Amino acid sequence: MNQIPIIYLEAGDDLSQAIQKINRVKSASITIMIPKGAVLMHSPLNLKILKRCLDNQQRTAQIAIADKIGSTFAEQAGFELAIITPASSQPVVLEDIETIAPEVALEEDIELDETELEEIPVSPFIKHGLGIAKASSIIRSPQLTNWRLRLSRQHKLTLFIVAIGLVILGSVGYFVVPKAQVTLEVQSEPFKKQFALILADTQDLQAAGANVLTGRFLEVTRENVATFSATGEQNNGKKAEGQITVINHTGSIAGLLANTRFKTPSGLIFRIKTDALVASARNQVPGKTTVGAVADEGGTKYNLSAPLKLSVPGLGTNAQELVYGEIADSFTGGTDEITKVVSQEDIDKAKEAAAKNVFAAAEAELQKQLKRSEEITPNFIQSDVIDAIPSVTVGATKDQFEVRVQSRSWVIAIHKGNLQAAILNAAANEVPEGKQVTQRTVDTAKTTAVEGNFLTHRINLLVSVDGRIGPLLDTANIAARLVNQPIASGKNYLQGLSDVASSSINIWPAWMPRTPLLRNNVKVQVVYLGE
Repeated sequence: MNQIPIIYLEAGDDLSQAIQKINRVKSASITIMIPKGAVLMHSPLNLKILKRCLDNQQRTAQIAIADKIGSTFAEQAGFELAIITPASSQPVVLEDIETIAPEVALEEDIELDETELEEIPVSPFIKHGLGIAKASSIIRSPQLTNWRLRLSRQHKLTLFIVAIGLVILGSVGYFVVPKAQVTLEVQSEPFKKQFALILADTQDLQAAGANVLTGRFLEVTRENVATFSATGEQNNGKKAEGQITVINHTGSIAGLLANTRFKTPSGLIFRIKTDALVASARNQVPGKTTVGAVADEGGTKYNLSAPLKLSVPGLGTNAQELVYGEIADSFTGGTDEITKVVSQEDIDKAKEAAAKNVFAAAEAELQKQLKRSEEITPNFIQSDVIDAIPSVTVGATKDQFEVRVQSRSWVIAIHKGNLQAAILNAAANEVPEGKQVTQRTVDTAKTTAVEGNFLTHRINLLVSVDGRIGPLLDTANIAARLVNQPIASGKNYLQGLSDVASSSINIWPAWMPRTPLLRNNVKVQVVYLGE
């Protein structure tokens, strides 16, 4: 008894691939093994087409599938369901079976109803062109599953544009990408100098010269009221009273008027109540007299006890050693009653602080007036206090007071980088002929505003440089001479420069045989030895 061949389909096999595998088997009866979830089972129409194809060949087939839905589709298409036993489940090696010519299966068309055509899903093996292919076309063209590259006019145009772009990109890369770094090492020597530089308004027609830098005049005026706390103290307590013995070591009578001050070493002041005459010294015995005194202000700190030497501030330094006082009777009765008062120091500090606040705000406003290409140096801003008026006078009994400040701030705005260029230009007049200051010397130069004149809109600057100078080299001309030169020629040219101690040319990419065609891609760096 001949064994029925079993054809195993893959999960990804579509209708045309299934027909190809069936046509390779000679047997009139076959069993088709379909895995669960196979592409062939996505539509029951696939099984109907497969059944009609086998009927045209006068062949029978059973279908074995573990999927319940697939089994239902197979029965609806007219297939018998097969049960595979272990003895009959050996796969058939297709290479060993005599094949049937595919033309036998593809000569006749299979006619389908319109309703069946409507059931055909949009799948990879049915969707073709702009519409749906007929089922007969599917059967006669199993080659549809093979990939074919069909270029439309749009695709060809796109590929052409891409090719042109690659050519242009390659050309641009050849000219633009290569870069050369030229390094020149030259000797340098110390240089230290101070010179003047003037910032002037562009409207100033008389501003000209190597040491003049012109710019745009900017100005802001502000008025600010700030509140400050009083730190002075006034003791309104009772004043201490006592007696002072006045001692006279001179050879003449010393006369002291009422309210004459006597001062303790700690700075406390007492005043005598009445006039006093002090006898002259005799036989090295000083004259003495005792007089009542009162503290200069209230406070317990004036309650002092004897002995304590007191000086007379109104006398000269030498006289203070000859005429002085001593506490004869302790000073008592002083009490504390402290209140806050505005001192002269409070007002002076408040004016200064208020002006600083105004100036800080003025700098921010000046910055807002700048154009995109302009800059200002904060140290160059000129600020003038037009008026500063405190709301109280010295000695006022206040915990807080106000200061109204009117100010004016102005500056000359210059284009970015012009200050360094002006310093370099001005320094050129200070160095020996054939020399130039190094860039680092210019970058580290200290520039200070010495004086500003609001009427002429000028700011006098003092520039201090402390760095190095070296030979004057025209780097732009050197770069121009090296453009599109062989490496050997470029090195020979650099070695011929008398002021250059050593030189090198580094090209990227390294395989380039010549320096770049573009001048801007040749960078010349000067290294000053000793800097």
